[in-house]
Amino acid sequence: MRVDPQFIFNTVSALDNTTANEQTITNEISTGVSVNQPGDNPTAFSQNVSLSSQISADDTFTQTASSTEGMLQVADSTLGSVVSQLTEAISVATQGSNGTLNSSNLKAIATQLTGIRDEVVSLANTSYLGNYLFSGSQGSTAPFTIDTSTSPASVTYNGDDVTSSVVTPNGQSIQTNVPGDQIFTATGANVIGTLNALIADFSSGTVSSTATSDLTSLNTALNYVSQQRTTIDNSITALTAASTDTSSEEEQLKSAQDTLIQTNTATAATELSAAETQQSALTSLITAIDGQGTLFAQI
Repeated sequence: MRVDPQFIFNTVSALDNTTANEQTITNEISTGVSVNQPGDNPTAFSQNVSLSSQISADDTFTQTASSTEGMLQVADSTLGSVVSQLTEAISVATQGSNGTLNSSNLKAIATQLTGIRDEVVSLANTSYLGNYLFSGSQGSTAPFTIDTSTSPASVTYNGDDVTSSVVTPNGQSIQTNVPGDQIFTATGANVIGTLNALIADFSSGTVSSTATSDLTSLNTALNYVSQQRTTIDNSITALTAASTDTSSEEEQLKSAQDTLIQTNTATAATELSAAETQQSALTSLITAIDGQGTLFAQI
């Protein structure tokens, strides 16, 4: 009796394939993942790559939004302090303009306003994580410097007018800064310049003729700072909402990804049992054939 060599080859090949399939199914059950390479399921693999890309983009935005929101909250708090300082300055300047104070008192008013001006400049130069908040795109440069060698003192803005923004996964652009010259030295609402003018109005011990108009200008500047603060508040609100929506979307994408590539344990267990049965049968067949001599023996 002669055993067909091709039959033996096919049988051994089938055993190899069955063993490999058994190992694949065992790995799917142990890892819980059924799609690891294109050959496992080309369509599912492609969809998984797309989902992974979206999840990565959402995760990146969420992290960016978190740090950016922190920065905006510091900026908002800073402008809140500026508003408080300007409100105090208006109260002090109003007291100095009422015509009841003597020279010493008026000079004390100038000293108080100087302290407020210095605090406002310090707030305008606030930094967050090593970057100045109000320098536009020049984060490493302190935005404002004061020259007190003249009366009134002069202020210089060292930043630029560049506004920054982040784009959400759905394409919404959210402004993330307001350049300092738009807040503290804007034309018609020059916060620091007006404080310098008011200091000069009282520093001589007499009330300057420009004190009243400068006080009016400071009220205008205060309202303007409040408007700029609203811009930042709106950005915080938009960023918080976008971050919440993105986090929710990321969870949904992860769930879809799990459904797409996770192993169906029951189905895999059935397939594993079938593979083990087939492997046992093929092994027995080869043993029976080889028991007559060798796999390639002629019987």
